[in-house]
Formats: sequence, structure tokens, C-alpha cells
Amino acid sequence: MEFDQHLAGLGETELVALLAARPDVLVEPAPRGFAELAQRLSSASSLVAVLRTLNRDQLVAGEAITAGRQHQLDRRLFPAVLTELTALGLVWGTDLRLPPLLAQHWSQDAGHGSELTGRPELPLARTDAGSVRRAAQAAAAALLDGVTSLLDKATARPITALRKGGIGSRELSRLARELSAEPGPVALWLDLAGAAGLLGEVDAGFAPTTDYPDWRDGDPARRWSQLAVAWHSRAQGGPVRRALLTAASGGFSVRAVAARIDWFCPSRDEDIADVVREAELLGVVAADTLTELGDHLIGRFDDIDTVLPAVPAGVILQSDLTAVVSGAVPPAVEAAAVRESGAVWRFSAASVRSALDAGWQAEELLRELGDVPQPLAYLIKDVDRRHGHVRVRDVRCCVVADEATATEIAHRLPGFTVLAPTVLSSSDTPANVLELLRKAGYAPTREDRVGTVVVERPKTHVAARFAAPAKATLTAEELAARLRADPHVPVKRGPTFERLAARNKVLSPVELALLADAVDREGDVVIGYRDRHGGRTVRRIRPEQLLGGWLDSWCYLREDERQFDVASIESVEAHR
Repeated sequence: MEFDQHLAGLGETELVALLAARPDVLVEPAPRGFAELAQRLSSASSLVAVLRTLNRDQLVAGEAITAGRQHQLDRRLFPAVLTELTALGLVWGTDLRLPPLLAQHWSQDAGHGSELTGRPELPLARTDAGSVRRAAQAAAAALLDGVTSLLDKATARPITALRKGGIGSRELSRLARELSAEPGPVALWLDLAGAAGLLGEVDAGFAPTTDYPDWRDGDPARRWSQLAVAWHSRAQGGPVRRALLTAASGGFSVRAVAARIDWFCPSRDEDIADVVREAELLGVVAADTLTELGDHLIGRFDDIDTVLPAVPAGVILQSDLTAVVSGAVPPAVEAAAVRESGAVWRFSAASVRSALDAGWQAEELLRELGDVPQPLAYLIKDVDRRHGHVRVRDVRCCVVADEATATEIAHRLPGFTVLAPTVLSSSDTPANVLELLRKAGYAPTREDRVGTVVVERPKTHVAARFAAPAKATLTAEELAARLRADPHVPVKRGPTFERLAARNKVLSPVELALLADAVDREGDVVIGYRDRHGGRTVRRIRPEQLLGGWLDSWCYLREDERQFDVASIESVEAHR
């Protein structure tokens, strides 16, 4: 029985389960008919993806089937493992057939042993559900506060990048010091912000992207989910993260799973201790158990809003000129204070002056802040009293003040010329004069050419988010319905198909049709290619024209035009 015939014979439930377990086939262009589905499931990229999810017993059984020694395996354990491999579309038929590329791979890589052991026995974690939820909530809140504080700082001052790219230890130490955090969590916050599309490159280094304001204003569950999904789906270490969370679900000890991770994820490419540490910082793991947030990541818990509910906005103003903010930050606090760490904001003469420079009035700040402690009220009123006492006017430029202050400035600071008892001029720019006066302890305001006060906006740095074009996807149920409604879509043949078929006797009709379509439309495909020296390579190409037996194409690997011998193309799959 051929693979496409096996797939066509599956029941609806079995087909949906297979498609859900192999999600790479759900990306458009989705397979049309079971012949195309069989080709996609047998392609190198799809097989690599599913191989990274297999446990040790599944690999042992697959290698034994390839070698024809499956009868030597434990008869009690083998039927269940065979059922699992069949459900993944890796084995089918009574004669235990495999996709050719998979059989070739397992015939060359049989290093996972020759005995089935069964799933390791794991102890349950001894924890209290209430304490686990509280620990998860605390970790998630700390994560959101940390990422927000980091990105707020990067808005005003971009994070310095190394010449070769990335962020160096010196800059990481500076950020950790300013955020009152350890370098490890800060490094994770940076990775998550970048992976979630909240941090991007600017000329000066790294700064928040245009997506950051919306994320910052979102509810806790949505904000946490965006960061956690970025962590869970990150390519490096993805299989081991998924294996850890899946194996620990149900209340099993995370430490016990980590100790046996080589059974659950033999192909892991990341230190399990690092994965557990990051999971704890995200609130995915707490007290040696998978939390409700962890179950949410693997699709086993939906009501995340009950764990991370929206926090009502609240501000506690304290006499030490700090404010503890819960929920959304009120505009008055955001304008007149600077986030110190987490939920703590600090008021200072400079931060209040920035609010006044941005157009706020002292009475407005006091009214919006509510019950203001005396030290803060005095600070706001004092800054307001001095604010605008010195005014900078564009002339390039002149300074206007009362006679005593103007005389004092002329004597104290260089670069000023007395034009009149209350007017000084400077050859420097208004921005530099404002900075000079503020450093000297004055609180100047800026005016335009006719004397109108200019409302200043703090300089911010924003990176444009780089986003790959979104790939349309289907649900497993949707694709199954399509396939069952039209199971046998004929292969589209045409002149280009026939010319390719005449030159290549290896590719299947489905692969030839994919390649012909790419040639005719100048679309992208991924090919397996054997060069004239016998070396194999995988290339993403955009065919432009078929010249005799050669395919003139743009090669993305070489970033240049290349010619490929049609006869040497060993596989073709759609670019996804």
C-alpha cells in the first residue's frame, strides 16, 4: 500500500490527529489531495521537524523497523510504540513501510540502543495548588515588570550593540545595575523582547519597536502570553522545552523529568538546567511542578485570565517621593516620574520639570495624582515656581530673564553676551543652551521666535519591527475536511512538467509538478541537490527559466544567480 492510499484510508479522527501532530503541513500552500499530503509528510524538512519530537523508544523502534529486527524488541512495549509512530505518519501498512528519506536516515543513524524501556517512572511533585499558583503569579508579574522597565529605559537610551552584533557583557551589566536585577534575568528579558517583536535595531543599537506601546498597555494575560509563546516556540532548544513541559504535565516532578530528559528528548540541543531556570523565571514552573501557565503553553489549560487577571489601576504615593503603581500607569505618574524598578516610580526635580516641559501644569499634576504627600506637593510647586523663570528664545539664540538672573548667568557661564539688562545672546543652539542652563541649576523653558512657550517632547528611540510575511495556516480539522472532500486531485501536467520529467527520473510526479509550477510562476521552492562532486545540499531557489537540462535560478544561500542540473535535483518541496 502506498503512503497516499494509507492516508486516504484513515478515519476522520485519525486524520485530524495526524495533521495536528505534523503542524508544518497546515501552512499554506496546503496540500491538495492525499498524494500531495504524502509528499509533504515525506519531505526532508517535515521529517526533520517530527524527528526532533520523538522520544527514545520511538527512535529505537524506528531504527529496528528499518533494520528488519523489530521482532527482537519487547513484545509488550512494541505495539504501543508502533501505534505512536503510525499516528505520526512515520510507519504504515502491515509490512511496516517508511518514507524513503526516513528509512535512509535510520539506516545510517542507529545509535539509540536496541531495547525498549518504556516511559520512565516519575514521582509526583509534593506541592500545594494554591502556593504553586501564587508563585507563578509572582514570577509572571516580575517578568512583565522587568521587560517593561527594560524597554522603557531603552526608549530614552538605546541599548548599545557590539560591532559584530548582539549585546556585550558590559552593556548587560549596566542594564542589570540600573534595573537592580541579576544579569541572567536581564539577558532573558532581552531575548524574549526580541523574539516577541518588542525590541529591534536602530542606528544607536536596540530600541523598542512600534509594537511596544500596544503591548505595554495590554492586560497581563495577553502580555505574558506574547512573551511565553516566543520562548516556547524559539527554534533553539524548542524540542527540549516542549518535552519538559509535556512530560511534567499532570503534576509530575520537574526535577525528575529533567533528570530523565534524554529519554523524553534524545535530540536536545540546550542545557536542561538553563531551560528549567528560564521556565521558573516565566512562571511556567514553580515548586518543582508545572504551573497552570505551563499547561496553558502546551494547550492543556485555557482560562489564563483567572491566573493573570487584569489588575485595577492603583497608585500609592509615598513620602519618599516614590509611587507604587499597580495596573496601568496613570498619565500623570508616567509624565512626572521615572520608573525605578518594577512597580516603583520616583519623582525628582528633573522628572517633574520634564512634565512641565511637556505641557503639564502644576495644578493639573496635583489634581491627577490625588492625595499627594507633602514632600511631593512641595517638590511640584517648587519646580513650578522656578519653571520658566529663565526662557530660551530662538535667535541662535537669546536668553531672557530678570536683570539679576541675566547678570548672574553672564558672569557664571561662558558664551553669553548681554544685549540688554534682561536679554543675553549665545552663538550656540537653543538645545545646547537649555542643557547648559539646566546643568547649572536653572529651570529654563524654551520659546519660539515670537515668544510662545515650546512644549518639549522627550526624545525617544523606536525601532521598526521586522516581521516576516505572515504565513496563512489552517486548522487540522479544516485541512482534513478539504482532503476528504477532494481526496484525489490530479497532478497538474503541462509543457514544463514534461520537459522536467524527461530530464529527471528520480522526482515523483508531485515533486515535478511543484518544480514546474515554480518555473512557470517564478516562485520559491526548496530542493535537495547533488553537485558534480557528489556533495548534497539543500537550497531555497527561485527558478527563472529552464534552459535545456539546466535550471537558471536565484539561489538564496549564495545570494546570486546559479544554474542547477535538473537531473541532479533529488527532492522538491514547497517553500513555507
